[in-house]
Amino acid sequence: MRKISILAFTVILFGCNNEKEKIINAFNNFNKANIELDGEKIFELSDSESHNYYSNLLTKILRLDSIGISKLNLTDKMNLLSARAIIADSELKKISPKNLMIKMYTEVSSMDSVKIDSFKKLGVTNVRIESEKANGDFTIDGEALSPRVNLKFSKENGKWKFNIVSMANFTEKQLNTVCEYHGFSHLDYLEWMFSASNIGSKKIKELEDIWNPIIK
Repeated sequence: MRKISILAFTVILFGCNNEKEKIINAFNNFNKANIELDGEKIFELSDSESHNYYSNLLTKILRLDSIGISKLNLTDKMNLLSARAIIADSELKKISPKNLMIKMYTEVSSMDSVKIDSFKKLGVTNVRIESEKANGDFTIDGEALSPRVNLKFSKENGKWKFNIVSMANFTEKQLNTVCEYHGFSHLDYLEWMFSASNIGSKKIKELEDIWNPIIK
C-alpha cells in the first residue's frame, strides 16, 4: 500500500510539474512571438480575456470623443491614440478585434535591439495552478519583482494561454512612475512618446488633432 501511495504521489507531482513547464513555455513563446512581431502567434498564445480587451478597445477607438478619452487610464489612452494615428480611419471602421490586436503588436509597436534584450530578460516563476487557471510571479533577469507582479494564464482548448491583461496594472504603474519622475502630465507623456516613436513627423499633426480637444 505504501509503495502504491508513493507511486501515485510521484505521478501527480510529475503531472503538476509538467503543467507548470507548459505554462512557462507559453509565456516564453509569447515573448518570442512578440520579439519576432508574429501577430498570428501572439493571438494564438493569448487567452480569451486578452482578446476581449481588444474587442473593447476597438469600441473605444471608434466611439470615444476627447472627453471620453480623457477619462481613460494612461495605458488605454496610449493604445487608443496609437491605433488612431497608425491605422487609417477607413480600415479601423471595418477591422476585426483580432486584426486590431495583431496590428497593435506588429505595426503600432516596434522592436529594436534594446527592446529585444529587455524582452529576453522576462520570465515567470513560482507557478500556481488551480484547475484551468494559473498564476505566476513575473521575473526580470530571473529575479521575481517586489512587490510581486502576478501573471495569469488560462487553459483553453487544452492549451495554456497567457493573459496579457494581467500585466495591465504593472504597466500602468510603470508609466505613471515615468510621468511622476519627469513631471509629465498624461498629455505631456503621450506627446513625448509619439514624437520619439516610429510614427514619423507626418503623423504628429494628426495626433495633435486628436489630443488637443482633450485639453479644452
